[in-house]
Amino acid sequence: MKLSKKILSLAIIYSIFLFINISLNDYLFLRNGYHIINNEKMQKKSINIDGKLVDIYEYQNFILISENSTNIELNDFKKIISNYDRIIIAEFSDFGYLFDRYKIYLNDDELKKIRYAHYIKPREIDKYNINQIEQRFWRAFNERRINIFYIPNHSKRGAIIENIKMRMKNYNETIPHLKNSNPYVPLISVLVISLYISTIMPILSILYVLIYFFLNSWSYVFIGIIFSFISWIKWKRYKKLGYLILLNIIFGVLIYGSGYTYFFIYKISVIRGVKLILITLPFVLFLVQVKNFKLNKKDIILSTLFLGIIATYYILRSGNFGFSSMVERNIRDFLEQTLYARPRFKELFAYIFVFSNPPTKFFKIFWNLGQSIIIVSILNTFLHFQTPIYLGVLRTINAFVISWIIYKLFILFKGWIYKK
Repeated sequence: MKLSKKILSLAIIYSIFLFINISLNDYLFLRNGYHIINNEKMQKKSINIDGKLVDIYEYQNFILISENSTNIELNDFKKIISNYDRIIIAEFSDFGYLFDRYKIYLNDDELKKIRYAHYIKPREIDKYNINQIEQRFWRAFNERRINIFYIPNHSKRGAIIENIKMRMKNYNETIPHLKNSNPYVPLISVLVISLYISTIMPILSILYVLIYFFLNSWSYVFIGIIFSFISWIKWKRYKKLGYLILLNIIFGVLIYGSGYTYFFIYKISVIRGVKLILITLPFVLFLVQVKNFKLNKKDIILSTLFLGIIATYYILRSGNFGFSSMVERNIRDFLEQTLYARPRFKELFAYIFVFSNPPTKFFKIFWNLGQSIIIVSILNTFLHFQTPIYLGVLRTINAFVISWIIYKLFILFKGWIYKK
């Protein structure tokens, strides 16, 4: 057996054990339960920071910074951190969005003092029904490892809490402890990744290790981009969809392992350049292919229209702040409740280009772009370190299975139409 095959086998075996180990930790996290902040037991307090009054709440040996404290600047926040050891940030609150900007300027000792509580604004409670709100808190606990819920005073508050407790039985009277991650998991994962890459291009392996240790927050997207090109080459060589999906799950698990640290899995710190993994492979493929074609007027018009539709959809479906209608929210909630792990719409869309053929030779360019979205979307899934690893795998499998079923039903329907 060649060395490259031996190292790939090692990577496969390691990724399986890694998946089992991390999934077991996530099971223990869920079993440890969640806590809903009792608003009546919060003690409001105003602290003076350089002549500026900031509202905080004391609760169970923690302080919760008021969700409306938008007057806190970075230096103010650092002073708060220096005076308190346990700080809760209300996720998606006005200050929560400020913290998203501040966190990249905090050191590890400062970040270690902070954790999230999932929060919903009163105007959002007005907007959504009880089931939608309950699903949102379920998502925070099961998909983002946030085990503190902060529900502001509202006429629906009692009903929301009742629904949450009916669905999630493991309520905890006290705020659950966050378990530290194993510090050896990322190092072993980086070693396995670098060994595998060294069998393809040793210089890339060395570059990856250097980026990991000296530009850590960029290393995950860097190796994701490298894996996306490797996957594309193997996809075009073997043309086996099952192999492509399994290979990208293995690559994704390895990337996830390299980022399995306390700060990433609890969403306290962030990685950089996530959008790059979504656009690099499709963009390079487009440039490489389009130069080989002489475009006529019809091709230019059709391709511009087609690419515009795909690009618009792709942008809207990427990131945390994409467009999302109420109908789509209901579809998302239904899929989560039915399948547990909702498949990514980008992948469902991209499978169209696997199960169909381009109308002309020129349009093969766009079919290749569509197929590449499957690769980058799967790898991007595993860059969300706050999401449990088993959900990433299940989400990927669900996308393939649903797309395959729809394709088979379409074939049957098409055959039935022709018989008519």
